[in-house]
Amino acid sequence: MRIVIVEDSPLLRDNLIRLFADHPELSVLGSAAGEDAAVALIATQRPDTVLLDLSLSQGSGLGVLRRLRATPGLAPRVLVLSSRPADPWEALCLDAGADAFLDKAGDPSVLLAQLASWMPPLPLDELRRRRRLQQLQVLDTRAEPALDAIARLAARIAEAPVGVISLVDTHRQWFKARVGVEVQTTSRSVSFCAHALLGDGLFEVEDATLDPRFADNPLVRGDPGIRFYAGMPLVMPGGEVVGTLCVIDSRPRRLGATAREALAVLARSVTDELELRQRVGELEEEVARRHEAEARIMQLATRDALTGLPNRAALMDRLHQGVRAAQRSGNLLAVLFLDLDRFKWINDTLGHDLGDALLQEMALRLSRAVRECDTVARLGGDEFAIVLGDLWQVADAEAVAAKIVDVITRPLEVRGHALRVGGSVGVAVYPFQAHDEESLLRHADLAMYHAKESGGNRHQLFSEQMNARAVERMTVESELRAAIAAGQLELHYQPQLCLEDGRLAGMEALVRWRHPRLGLLAPGRFVPLAEDCGLIWELGLAVLELALAQLAAWDRAGLEVPRIAVNVSPAQLRPELVERIVEILDRHGVAARRLEIELTESALTADGPAANGLLQALRRMGASIAIDDFGAGYSSLTLLRRLPISALKIDRSFVAELATNRQDAAIVEAILRMAHSVGLRTVAEGVEHAEQQAALGELGCQEVQGYLCARPLEAKAASAWLAGQHAGGLVPSAAAA
Repeated sequence: MRIVIVEDSPLLRDNLIRLFADHPELSVLGSAAGEDAAVALIATQRPDTVLLDLSLSQGSGLGVLRRLRATPGLAPRVLVLSSRPADPWEALCLDAGADAFLDKAGDPSVLLAQLASWMPPLPLDELRRRRRLQQLQVLDTRAEPALDAIARLAARIAEAPVGVISLVDTHRQWFKARVGVEVQTTSRSVSFCAHALLGDGLFEVEDATLDPRFADNPLVRGDPGIRFYAGMPLVMPGGEVVGTLCVIDSRPRRLGATAREALAVLARSVTDELELRQRVGELEEEVARRHEAEARIMQLATRDALTGLPNRAALMDRLHQGVRAAQRSGNLLAVLFLDLDRFKWINDTLGHDLGDALLQEMALRLSRAVRECDTVARLGGDEFAIVLGDLWQVADAEAVAAKIVDVITRPLEVRGHALRVGGSVGVAVYPFQAHDEESLLRHADLAMYHAKESGGNRHQLFSEQMNARAVERMTVESELRAAIAAGQLELHYQPQLCLEDGRLAGMEALVRWRHPRLGLLAPGRFVPLAEDCGLIWELGLAVLELALAQLAAWDRAGLEVPRIAVNVSPAQLRPELVERIVEILDRHGVAARRLEIELTESALTADGPAANGLLQALRRMGASIAIDDFGAGYSSLTLLRRLPISALKIDRSFVAELATNRQDAAIVEAILRMAHSVGLRTVAEGVEHAEQQAALGELGCQEVQGYLCARPLEAKAASAWLAGQHAGGLVPSAAAA
C-alpha cells in the first residue's frame, strides 16, 4: 500500500514512519505539513491511501479532503487521524468524503488493522506462489508479441477496452502485457487481480461501485474508473496462481458463456507460454553453465592458475604450431627457457604468499617484454618459457634473451619488500638447434643450466657440447648410485688451526669421487647432481660414516684431532638425521662434541622451524653447528639470534684481498665483532698467504683454514701430516703469526 502522510507534527510523522517501517507492505511515498503542499504531493504521487490530520500548519485537513474529492480522477482512500473529538468531527469528515476516522492518540494496532482491511486477502500458499513467480523470471522483462496478442484477443472477445496479463508480486501487480491501459504497475492493495488469486475459476465483478470490496477503491472512484472486471487465474501446472488474464471496462456488464470459455483457453495459453519461456530460459542457463564450465576446464587445462599464463600443455601446443608455421614460412622459431635465481630463498624466508606475488609480477614483466604474438608460459615453480616466432636471424633471439635478463634483474617492490632477483636464460632456435618442439624445449633447458653454472644473470645459446654434457651428466648420475655402494667415495682432510698458538683445532672432511673412468672428481662435479636426483641423503650418510671412522682410526693411532667438520646439504635436513648421526657416532665410539656440522646460510633458511628443531637436537647431544661461507649469501642477523649456531666460517672471497682491500677488512672486522658479541667461534677460509693470516690475527679471528696451513689431504697423507705436527709441536706457519 502506497501512503502519503499529511501531518504538521514532526514527532507524530516520524512515529508513523517508524511504525510502517516494520511492515514492508506499507510504503510511505512522502509527507506534507500544509494544505497546498499536501494536495500537490498527492496529485503527483497518486497514493492508494492518505493519512490526514485536521490541524495543519497552513490550511486544514478538511480543506485537503474537500479538494481531493473535488479533483476528477484522483480518489485515494483517506483515513483521518485527529486529536479532535469524534463527535462531531467524525461525521463531518465522513460527509466530506473520508473513508475512516481514528484518534491519533489511540492504539497503533487499530490503525494497522484499518489499513489491513483495505488490503486484498492472501492465498494460503502465498510463499510457494511467490517462489513460483520468481522462478518464471518474467517480472520486469520486455514485451513479448505472443503475450501481447493474447491480451489483445482477450479484450476483443470480451468486447472490453482493456485487456491485461497481470502478475501479482509481493507488494505490486505488474502487467506483462496490456492493451488499452498506459500504466505498467499498481500496488497490490488496489489490485482486483489479487482477489482473483484466491480461486481457480473466473473472478468477475459486474459493477465495482456496488461491491463493498471495491466501492472505495481508488481505481473505481478515480481513474481509470473501473466498473467491470473479469479475471481468469493463471494456474501453473503445480497449482500455483501467479496472476490473471483479465478484461476491464468502465461500464457495468456481465460476460457471456462464450467469452468465459475463451478467457479460460487463453489463460491456459498464457501459462503454457510462461512455462515454455521458463524452460527455454533454463536451457539457455544450462547451455551457458556448460559453456562456462568448458571454458573453466579449458582454463585449468591450459593456463597456470597463479599467473594466468599458458601452462606446459598450452606451451607445447603453441610450440607445435610454431614449428609447423616456421616450416612453411622458412623463418626461425626460438624457445627461451628461464629459471629465476634466489626465488626459493625468498619463498622460504618471506613466505609463500610473497613468493606467489613475486611470480605474478615477474609474469607481467615478461609478458610486457615481448610482442603480443609471442608466448610467455609458466612451466612450474620459478621456471618460465618464451616462444618467439617469425625471426630472421639467431641474433634476434639472443637480443630478446638479453632483454629478458635485464628485465628480471631490475629491482622490484612486492608488498612493501624491496627485492632483487636474477635469472638465467637458455636459447634454442629452430631449425639450427632442434627440429621438433620437445627437443627445442629440452635444448633451451640445457642452455639455461649452462648459463646458471657460468654464474647466472646471463643468457646462453644451445650448442651440441651441452647435449654431450647432459648425456655425461645422466651417465654420471647412474654411476654415482653404484659408486656410493661400491665405496668409490673418499675423503680428503684440511686442517683448521688456532691462530693464537698454532694448535690443531680440527679437520674438515671434504668428499671426493674416485671415478674409474674420469679419475678423481671434486664435489662440484657430483654433489649438485646428487641433490637434484635425490642421492644426497645416501651420499651424506656415507660421508659421515667415513669421517667418523677416520676420526676413530686417528684416536687408535694416538693422533689427536679435537673435532671433525662435515658438510651437510639442505636436502639432508630430515627428522631422522639426528637418529642416524647418533647411530654412526655410537658405532665408532666418537663423542658428539667432536663432530661439527657445517651448513650454508641457505640451508638454515630453507625450512625455518624444522631446521631449527634439528639443530637444537644436535646441539643438545653436544655437536656443534657452523655456518659455512658466511657473508657470501644473503645473511640474516636473525639466524645468529634464533638458531643454535656455534661458529661462523668467513667466506674466502673476503679473505683473498684482506691485507690490501679496506672494504673487505671492514666487513671481516664487522663479522668478527658480531660473532664474538654473541659468543660464536670464528674460522677464516681460504688463507693462502702470511699477510692474510697476520691481518686476521690483528682483527681477532680465532681459527684459520687454507693452503697456508695445508692443502686438503688424502687420509694417509693427513695421518702423516698429523704425525709430523705431533712430533714437531706447534705448526710453524701458525706459530710464526
